Amino acid sequence: MYPDLFGIKGFSMTMMIIIGVIAAAIILIIYLHKRGLKESSYLDLLVVVLGTVFVGVLFAILFENVYEAIKHAVNNKPQSWTWGMTFYGGLIAGVPTFLLLYHVYYLRHNEPIIKHILVIAPACICIGHAFGRIGCFLSGCCYGIPTAQGQGVLFPGHDTEVVPTQLIECVYLFILGGVLLVLAFKQDFAYNFVVYMVFYGIFRFIIEFFRGDERGQLAGLSPSQYWCILMIIGAFFVYSLFKKKIFTEEKRDNEI
Repeated sequence: MYPDLFGIKGFSMTMMIIIGVIAAAIILIIYLHKRGLKESSYLDLLVVVLGTVFVGVLFAILFENVYEAIKHAVNNKPQSWTWGMTFYGGLIAGVPTFLLLYHVYYLRHNEPIIKHILVIAPACICIGHAFGRIGCFLSGCCYGIPTAQGQGVLFPGHDTEVVPTQLIECVYLFILGGVLLVLAFKQDFAYNFVVYMVFYGIFRFIIEFFRGDERGQLAGLSPSQYWCILMIIGAFFVYSLFKKKIFTEEKRDNEI
């Protein structure tokens, strides 16, 4: 729709990603401030967050090129490098990167805050991802299947209107993020990651059937749908881990 911004080609997506990261960071800071995080810890936390974002973006691009490789292999077409990104690549690499930097760098100078991070992180991911989907809409990528005139959006280069799957997912992410924010700030709910993994996994699996951009399929399912299945299954393991190892039935320790 509007891929270029301020005269810079393709800058709309970049701008939305930046806004999403800033919004997520603000939510994280507000939450940790209310939990009593010391001001001296914010700089170290910023280093961890920036490192996580860098690796997440890098792997989001790499995963997108893997998807492109699958698509081109199926269609017997030569592949060219793309700077597009896929969310699952960023998530899969971002989570372990954050945990690694947190343990290797942050804990060397600060008191542990991992329980608080695990409570608020899913909401931050949702809000940041929602802005990213706005970027997808502006860039005209990740569009949906053709639909009847007047019921969709006509993107440049398309002959028919398509389902605006980017905006549908954006709205869902803002709603899910809002629910997770309430659970975090009002209830200090320990299992927000489980809620996120299940409800986003189910939604993403369904919305993939309405995606119209070709990314290759395996046994009738898109690559993202396989990640959705693993995500939903993984939620049960995460719940067990949180309950037995991280969040016990006893009152959580005051980490900050």
